[in-house]
Amino acid sequence: MTDIILGMGEVGETLFNLLVERNYDCVGIDLDKSKCKNYSENSTVQNPEYLHVCLPGELTDFVDITLNWIDKIKGLKVVLIHSTVRPGTTKKIQEKSEIPVLFSPVRGVHRRFLDDIKKYTKFISSDNKQIEPEIKLDLEKRFQKVEWMSTTKTAELAKILVDTTYYGWLINYAQITKMICEKEGIDFDEMWKFADEIHENLGNRPKMFPGIIGGHCVIPNLDLVKYENLDIIKKINELYEKFKN
Repeated sequence: MTDIILGMGEVGETLFNLLVERNYDCVGIDLDKSKCKNYSENSTVQNPEYLHVCLPGELTDFVDITLNWIDKIKGLKVVLIHSTVRPGTTKKIQEKSEIPVLFSPVRGVHRRFLDDIKKYTKFISSDNKQIEPEIKLDLEKRFQKVEWMSTTKTAELAKILVDTTYYGWLINYAQITKMICEKEGIDFDEMWKFADEIHENLGNRPKMFPGIIGGHCVIPNLDLVKYENLDIIKKINELYEKFKN
C-alpha cells in the first residue's frame, strides 16, 4: 500500500522522510517536478491508501485542489490534512467526499522538523465519530504517539491559536518590555532575571527574545482566523520594527 504526500514543501518533505524511515512506500507530488518523488505526471499510483495533504493552507482554492486529487487518485482509504488551514476547511472537504477526511496539524521548529515530529504527540481529528479501528491503528503505526481531538475545527484552531499565535503574543511582550527598557535606560536581561526563579517554580514567566517576528507561520497564520483583536500582534510587531530601525 502507498502513502501519497501532496505538496513537497518543508512539511511534506519532512513527512515523506518520516514515513519512508518507518518503512512505508511513499509517493511525493508537487507542482515543482524537481520535488516529486517516485512520481511523474503520466504515472499511476499503485495501491494508494493514505493521501497526506501538505499544501499551503492560505491557497484560496485549497478545498478544490484537494477534492480534485481525491477524485483523481482512485482507491484512497483516508485523507489526512497536515496543512495549517482556515477553521472549517476540513469539514468543507469532508462534506464533498465519501472517504474519511481527517485533520492533523504539525508541530516543530523547522531547523529540526523531523526530530520534533517524532518527539511530539500527533493530534488527529475527525468530524466522524465512528472512525474505523483499522484506520486508528494504521495512524498509530505511522505516528506512534497519537491523540484524538473531538472535531476538526478544534484542531484547526489549536494550531493557530495555541501554537503560532500564542508564540506571537509572547514575543510581543518581550518587544514591549525591550522598548520600555531602552526608553528608561536599563538593561533588559538584568531586569528579566527577576522572573527566572518564578518561571523555574511556576512555569508561567517565560522570557522571550525580543526579535522581529518574521517567517511564514506566526503573522501569516493570523489571516486564517477572522478576529480583529488578533491584529494587535501585527501592529506591535510593526511598531517594534520601526523602533529598532
